[in-house]
Amino acid sequence: MADLGTARAPSVDDAKILPFLMLLVCLTAFLEGFDAQIQGYVAPAIIKLWHIHKAAFGPVFVSFQFGFLLGAVGLGGFGDRIGRKRLIAGNVLLFGVFTLAGGFAPSVWSLAATRFLSALFLGGTIPNAIALVVDYSPQRRPAVGIGIMYVIYAMGGAAGGFLSAMVVPALGWQSIFWGCGGLAAAYSVLLFLFLPESRHFQKSPTATPVVETPWARHLFANGRLWMTVSLWAAFCANQIALQFSNSWMPTLFSGAGMGYARSVAAGGLFQAGGALGSLVCGFLLGGKAGLRWLTVFSLMAVPTVFLLGQAMGIGPLLSALALAAGFCIIGSQTGLNASAGFLYPATLRSTGAGWANGIGRIGSMVGPLMGAGLIQLDLPVGVVFMIAAVPSLCVALLVTMAGKTRPQDVFEKAREQ
Repeated sequence: MADLGTARAPSVDDAKILPFLMLLVCLTAFLEGFDAQIQGYVAPAIIKLWHIHKAAFGPVFVSFQFGFLLGAVGLGGFGDRIGRKRLIAGNVLLFGVFTLAGGFAPSVWSLAATRFLSALFLGGTIPNAIALVVDYSPQRRPAVGIGIMYVIYAMGGAAGGFLSAMVVPALGWQSIFWGCGGLAAAYSVLLFLFLPESRHFQKSPTATPVVETPWARHLFANGRLWMTVSLWAAFCANQIALQFSNSWMPTLFSGAGMGYARSVAAGGLFQAGGALGSLVCGFLLGGKAGLRWLTVFSLMAVPTVFLLGQAMGIGPLLSALALAAGFCIIGSQTGLNASAGFLYPATLRSTGAGWANGIGRIGSMVGPLMGAGLIQLDLPVGVVFMIAAVPSLCVALLVTMAGKTRPQDVFEKAREQ
């Protein structure tokens, strides 16, 4: 079966639009990164305030990841059908509203419900932002824009960590939810007014129309079966590593004797390292050898995460390792997201990125659950991080498999579009 439609090459007008588009998308990514990490940063404070066991906070982490899964799969692909601008702006408004509501939650389960709803709309935003950036990006470096977007995403997560360390002790954990949610809801108005629509949905005599509605089954057509399966499995494995770190790193460090501010700052350094890793990986992923760089990033994460658990009490080393772990793990996630954006033809980009992110969220639910289970076993922190290093090894193997099963002609066609 033939690919769904074709797309014209980026034009001079696209090059003029791209900087403004990147500004709006990057500000969106900053708020998304901030919002996505909130529960990890406030967990130590809420656990202490509500007098609950650390593992009892697990439902908040899992519900967020489950909501993201449903949003990425259920809403992500709609951008390929109704347009990406409306979906992005509407989702930003709604995840802002439900993040605001989270600041009023009186219990773990009510907080879990609001985080589920926030993640539902957050999950539908990211695949369409990826597709929109790729639509306007230069052919030679389709992943650079995605890399920049995820640099800002990670910076948003890092800012949340450092801000939480300063604000939560003074104003309470609710202040972080209200600040982030209010900003997102207000910013959605600017997106409705000014965000450019994808050129594939603009009425133009030179644009080739979409000839068929894209569905998930098209991701397996034209020799893409094993590439798609390997990509999805790699998403799952990397999300296990990423969400374990996002969810439990501050809590594990705090439980091992570090103060709240230092524990949350370590989580912020993890995100800051991810910002740099996202930029580097996004640049390196532009050519055919890009998937090999993904393998390198994932292999580097294995010893880094293992050593992270052995460095408790050694402040400078712990900070350096947290930074390096974020560089490798979040950098790998950026590379995977970029691959999901440009390995598929233009009319499948939101669908491909949405399903890859959605299936990956199965792993993102396993990560927090794995952490909760290991904590309940009262294992030493060093052993916990040794186990947490295994998923990154799996990512390296799966990315290698995706590269070997990638149909070369389809890859070239997707890059041209």
